Amino acid sequence: MSATQFFKIPPELFSRACRMVTERVSQLPFLRGGIMVTGEMVGVAMESLNAVPQKALAITTPREAGIGMEDGIDRCLEERLRVPGAAAQVIADVLVSAGIAEPARIPDKYTHREHRGIRLVAPWTWHIASALAPSVRLGDSGDGPSLSWMDVCPVCRTGILERVTGKQLFGVPRTDFYIECSSCGGKFIPVGPAYRLVSIATVRDPLWKSQLDKTRTPGEWAALARGPGPAKPPVPRPPAAKPAAPALPEPSVLLSPLKDGSLAVPVAGRILYFRPVQLRFSGSVRGDAFFRVQVTLEELLARPAFLHLRPQVDAKYSRYLALRAGLFLSQLKERHDPFYREFLNPYGDERYGTFRADDTKDSGKRGVLIVVVDRGLYHVLGSSDPVATTISSRLGRVGPDDCLLSGDPVRCRINALLCTNREKAGLFFFAAEQEEERLSVMQATEGMISAGGG
Repeated sequence: MSATQFFKIPPELFSRACRMVTERVSQLPFLRGGIMVTGEMVGVAMESLNAVPQKALAITTPREAGIGMEDGIDRCLEERLRVPGAAAQVIADVLVSAGIAEPARIPDKYTHREHRGIRLVAPWTWHIASALAPSVRLGDSGDGPSLSWMDVCPVCRTGILERVTGKQLFGVPRTDFYIECSSCGGKFIPVGPAYRLVSIATVRDPLWKSQLDKTRTPGEWAALARGPGPAKPPVPRPPAAKPAAPALPEPSVLLSPLKDGSLAVPVAGRILYFRPVQLRFSGSVRGDAFFRVQVTLEELLARPAFLHLRPQVDAKYSRYLALRAGLFLSQLKERHDPFYREFLNPYGDERYGTFRADDTKDSGKRGVLIVVVDRGLYHVLGSSDPVATTISSRLGRVGPDDCLLSGDPVRCRINALLCTNREKAGLFFFAAEQEEERLSVMQATEGMISAGGG
């Protein structure tokens, strides 16, 4: 097979791609997954995709790839930039998040298998004679649409606009082409030098319902895309300022500490003394842990806990099945689509941190743990393992899969309670080696919480 011909990305298109990555993902260069993402890496990945006829490549070159199958993005980056193959998945996620590429399935005609890959969307492709991508130049005749018209969809502010030819829209007078958003599917038809919005993805938003069937110049649509409106901010990054802890329900039981820090808890007609557990916190408190779920959306939906969501995904989100589930959920949340919550347990969208218990004389004992915030009793948990093991192995860290429907809501809730209320929250322990005694204490203490609805 002859060597691949790489057509150098036009400078204007490269600049625009870097700007889109900066706006929608993070300021270049940035570190992700241990890989430093640079503008050069973005350009090389785009050139590699653009160099093949189908504009699509596998992310990782299959070991059993047949003769004639193109190398994956991993080998392209290794050969041209000398970066590790792990960078391929990172740059693929970045390009998809920026709207430059979309998930794809790459067939191997020799092994009859399909491999995960990505494809450049049409506005980001170019050819050897182009100074800019043809769709970017659309209508640019001095006083026609500027580059900003094609940069960001004015409906959703997440996709880019691309020219569609050879198709007609039902109920709309025949046109030579129309403009469609790569993300929300909003459609515009040319009306002289202007464009009319003839279709939007949803009419729930009153602003964009009012814009339907309106004809505006490219500059006016671009101003709407960048002005105040319903869409999300372009950079999905957590705020720098420390957010306030989530509001807690009123506790049903208030406990007063003794001089030694213990809590006297009235349980089943007797007083039990719960000793404070000294916790050592590390790192910051962060949200959106489920963003890091690594399996694809299709793989996630195959699990029993998510089977009931398959019809809704097939009806509205089928093109995302090959996307990493964490990335899919992050995009839904950034677009204020509440459907992402259907994949999470009741406490799967909290803010979590990391902590462990200091060694004490009770570290090796079994018993009952209670979570107290500002003297209020909020949760009870039995520890059939040594308490230090329960705290360090289960409660002290929350992983992305713990946030899912099939995850661990108890771990999520206790970690969030303690980490987002560090100054006024505490974990207290009552030693009870016998399982029967632990169950009795747990049931009586949980009954105290339920009685007040806390």
